Amino acid sequence: MKHAIILLATIAVLVACDRSHDGLLDETYEKQVVDIVTYTGLDNDQHATFRLDGRDDDPSVKLFTNVAAPDKVKPNERLLLTYAINHRAPDGSYWDIDAIAYSRIINDSIRVNANPLDTYSMRPIKLNSIWRTGEYINLYGQVEYTGKNRFFYMMVDSDTKYNDTVQAYLVHDLLNTPSDSIFYWRDLYLSVNVAALKQPEAPCHVLRVHINDVNNPSTTFKDFNIK
Repeated sequence: MKHAIILLATIAVLVACDRSHDGLLDETYEKQVVDIVTYTGLDNDQHATFRLDGRDDDPSVKLFTNVAAPDKVKPNERLLLTYAINHRAPDGSYWDIDAIAYSRIINDSIRVNANPLDTYSMRPIKLNSIWRTGEYINLYGQVEYTGKNRFFYMMVDSDTKYNDTVQAYLVHDLLNTPSDSIFYWRDLYLSVNVAALKQPEAPCHVLRVHINDVNNPSTTFKDFNIK
């Protein structure tokens, strides 16, 4: 099943339980941090908690807040979170933060093609960054905006799924939108769970993500060590 793209059209403000949101924004404006995080549910005080996974295989950090649950967000959903750090635990295992705002992004798991590879559309993107945090490959870039839904996901070539290096592609389909309906480029965040490739019994050691990048056309793929 293909998922429709989600663009960052709306940013929701997280309002603190014990202070006005105007004050929250004013006092934390200069120390804001923006990260892709996982919503992990509520603590005993019914405040939202998040997990920030470290780069590559670095440890994760638990983020504790004084805000209510994000609206219509389910546990384990990946979000773009704007926050400020108030306190870090001595061992680095958790931070107390002021959660300021969040944006919903594309959440998905790695897919495997069911049809021949050349039948999938892989339109260009403008890549700003792509990186791994634990079992997720994350991407920030821009895509052609049409005002309509489209497909965007990461797909493994089935002929390579048992290889040491697995070949993956960014499938980007405008759903037959006429070219004159493309208005401009718009920001996109994607977080893909690749845990299936990290299982001990899986032979994959490297995930190679092929990218049709307008910003850097000479770089056609990025490699990520999986285990």
